[in-house]
Amino acid sequence: MTVFQISTITLLVLSFGIFSLSFGRIVRIISLAKPRNRFRDFLKRAFVFNEHVLLHKKMFRQFVPGLLHFIIFWGFVILTAGTMEWMYYGITGGQHFHFLGHTGYAAFSFAEDLFNFLVFLAVAAAFYRRIVIKPKRMADNSFKSKADAYFILSLIWGLVITNLLTHSISIHNGTDEFAAYQPIAAALAQIWPQGPVSENVYLFFWWAHLAIVLGFLNFLPYSKHFHVIVAAPNVWFSKLEPRGQLSFPNLEDETITKFGAEKVNDLSWKNLLDSYACTECGRCNEFCPTTTTGKELRPKTLMINLRAAVTEQAPISLALNGKVADEAALAKMSPEQRACYEKELVPGTFSDQFIWDCTTCGACVEACPVLIDHVDAIVDMRRALVLNKGSNPEEATTAFRNFETVSNPWGFNESTRQEWLTEKGVPHYEADQNFEFLYYIGCAGSFDDRNKKVVDSVVKILQSANVKFGILGKEEKCNGETVRRMGNEYLGQQMMKANKETLEKYKVSKILTSCPHCFNTLKNEYPEIGGSWEVIHHSEYINELIAAGRIKPDGGKMKNVTYHDSCYIGRYNKIYDEPREIIEAVTKEKPIEMERSKEKGFCCGAGGGRMWMEEKTGTRINVNRAEEVIASKAETVCVACPFCMTMVTDGLKSKAREDIKVRDISEIVAEALP
Repeated sequence: MTVFQISTITLLVLSFGIFSLSFGRIVRIISLAKPRNRFRDFLKRAFVFNEHVLLHKKMFRQFVPGLLHFIIFWGFVILTAGTMEWMYYGITGGQHFHFLGHTGYAAFSFAEDLFNFLVFLAVAAAFYRRIVIKPKRMADNSFKSKADAYFILSLIWGLVITNLLTHSISIHNGTDEFAAYQPIAAALAQIWPQGPVSENVYLFFWWAHLAIVLGFLNFLPYSKHFHVIVAAPNVWFSKLEPRGQLSFPNLEDETITKFGAEKVNDLSWKNLLDSYACTECGRCNEFCPTTTTGKELRPKTLMINLRAAVTEQAPISLALNGKVADEAALAKMSPEQRACYEKELVPGTFSDQFIWDCTTCGACVEACPVLIDHVDAIVDMRRALVLNKGSNPEEATTAFRNFETVSNPWGFNESTRQEWLTEKGVPHYEADQNFEFLYYIGCAGSFDDRNKKVVDSVVKILQSANVKFGILGKEEKCNGETVRRMGNEYLGQQMMKANKETLEKYKVSKILTSCPHCFNTLKNEYPEIGGSWEVIHHSEYINELIAAGRIKPDGGKMKNVTYHDSCYIGRYNKIYDEPREIIEAVTKEKPIEMERSKEKGFCCGAGGGRMWMEEKTGTRINVNRAEEVIASKAETVCVACPFCMTMVTDGLKSKAREDIKVRDISEIVAEALP
C-alpha cells in the first residue's frame, strides 16, 4: 500500500469518525424527546418524499429560486457520486469507476461534467440574489446566518471548480479516455500551457477537492445548512394525518403529571427534528399574517430559537439520558446548569405574546419546503401554559368559562340556541326520519345575528332542492375546536365527547356545516375519539346542487366579486375551486383573484382563538386583508366562514369602505334563486 493510499484512508477515517460523533450526538438529542409514531405508511411517505425532495414541488412555487435550488440539489447528488469516485481513486491508488462499463461511465462522466457547470452557474445566481436582489424574506437574517450561507456557497463553488480543474488536467494530458463526454472540462483544458501538466498540480486540486468535501461535511452539524442532511428525513417523517388534525394527548393517563410542552424535551422528537431541518429561507415569514402585520411571532424565529434552546440544554439532557432530574441529580448541578435545566420554553425562550399571536392559519406550514409543522409546536406550548399554569390572556379565560358553562363563546343561554329556526318550522333531526343531513349550525350561526342570515340562506337553498335535513336545536353543542387551539385540551376533549354522545344518540351519519372550523374538527379530529361521519362543507354541497341542476340560480346580476379563502377549508382541507365555481355560476364571471389567494390566502385573523382575543401589537390582520380587498376593486367580497364574515366586515368598516359588501356564498345563491 502506497503512502498516497495510507494518507487518503487515514484522512477519510478521521473525518468520517469526527462527523459520526457530531451527527450521533444530534441524533441522540432528538431521540430523547417525546415519542411520536411516524414509522407507518411507507408508500405514502415515499410519495411525499418524491414530491417534496426529489421534485421540489413547493420550491417551484417561486420559479427562479426553485430552479436554482433544484439544480444545486441534484448537482450535489451527482457531485457526491463524483466525490465517492475520488475517494475510491485514493483508496485504490488510482482506479476510477470503470467497473460501470463504457456506456455507464460515459453517462456518469457527462452527468458530472454537466452538473459541475450548472451548479457553478446556480451558485453564482444565488450569490447575486443574496447580494444584489436581497429577497425581502431574508432581510431579517442575522450576520451569522448570512455569513454561514456565503461560506457554504463558497465551499460548493470550491467543490465544482476543483472537480472541473482536476478533470481538465487529465484531459489536457491525454490520460482521460472519456474526454469526449466532458465538454466543460475539455474547454477548461485549454487554459493549461502546452506540454504535460505536472502530476503534483493534479494532486493539489485532487487533495483540495477532498479537503473541501470533508471540511464541508464536518462543518454541517454546526451550521444552519445541517438541513442538507436532515431535510430529507424531515420530509419523510412529516405529518400524514390531515393537516387540520391536532395531536390528541391522553389526558386520562395518571402517570402524566404535566401536559403540553413546558420544556424542550416535552416536545416530540419530530418537533426537534423540525428545528434542525429549518433552512432559514424565510418563506414561512413571507406568508405569516402575524409577521406581515408587525407582531412578535415569526415562524422562522420559532425554529431558530427552538434549535438554540435544544443546543443549550443538550449537555444536561444527554447527561440525564432524557430522564427527569431527581433531587440528587439537581444537587450535583452547578447553579448555571440547574437554571438551564429548569428553563421553560415560555417565557425562557419565547414570550407569552409570541405564542399567543398565532392564528393557526397554517400559512407557515404550507410555505415550508421541508414540511415543518410550526402550528403543532405552538399549540403544545399553549397547552403547557393553560393546563399546567392556568396562564392565558384574560379574554381567553372569559371564553373558556362561557364554553364550559353554556357551550358557546358569547355566554348566551343554551336554551335559545337555534330557537329562531325551530320557530320557522325547521325540523329537529330524528334517527328514524330518513334525513339526508344533520345541518350542524355551530355557535356563530346559532347566536350571531349576521351569521344567522347565512344559515337562513343555506336553509332556503336546501329547501329549494328538496333536501331532507334536520337540526339539533338547543341540543347542539360546540365542537371544541376553538378551545383546543387555545391550549385548553382538557375542556376541548370534554366538549368533543359530549358532542359525540349527542350525535351518536341521534345516529347521525352525514353532517352538513357552514363553518370551516366545525367542518375541520368534525371531519379530521373526531375520528380520534371514534366519531365517524361523512362531513361536508356547505360550499361543496351547494356546488353539487348547482352542478346536478337541483337548484338553478338566475345569475348575471352581480359584477366584480372577489373571494376570500378561509384557512380551515382552504389550506387545511384543499377546498378552493367549489366556492369559486359557485360565484361563477351566479355572476357568469370568474371571481377577481386577490394576490394572496388559494394556498397563499391571507388569514382574516380569527383562527386559533384569536377571534376572542384583542390584537394589541402591530396592525390588525383583518385590516391588512381589507386593504387587499379594496385594492382588488371588487364591489363584493364573498366568504364561506362565519369568522371571516365578522373579521372582513370589521376590517372594511375600519377603512370606511362599507360600500363593499361582504356576503357568504350561500347568500348570493339564495338571492339568485327564482
